[in-house]
Amino acid sequence: MTARDSPSSSIESSSAVRPFLSAKPDLNIGLNISTIPDDIDMNLQGRPTSLFVKVYMEGIPIGRKLDLIAHYGYHDLIKTLHLMFNCDADILWAGRDEEDSNWEKCRRYVLTYQDQEGDWLMVGDVPWEMFLSAVKRLKITQIDR
Repeated sequence: MTARDSPSSSIESSSAVRPFLSAKPDLNIGLNISTIPDDIDMNLQGRPTSLFVKVYMEGIPIGRKLDLIAHYGYHDLIKTLHLMFNCDADILWAGRDEEDSNWEKCRRYVLTYQDQEGDWLMVGDVPWEMFLSAVKRLKITQIDR
């Protein structure tokens, strides 16, 4: 058994690949690192490099994956969803400006997310950083007229 095969060296090598995670909030994006699931990629500073979630849109049979860390806030997320689903509809969310909508001209959808506890909430009801630490999946549902 070489030093490389010993149990203590494998522990050391695994901690070198994935740095120690503290419960301190990350000041750059405000995530509490201890709440991030194990399957999230981390960079050397212990910050997530990606946070992929599934997005489902009513009427579209296949969900899509979306990296939330690549977005700078809710407005950027909504723009991406419009492009991703080739959507000319109005997507409603809690922080949206009323004047940006075309109420009579197009279909309306509401953007919701499922949190860690399994509850479905409207996107935009909490600050972006808190949303990133709680979101599991997104759903775009058509509003009945």
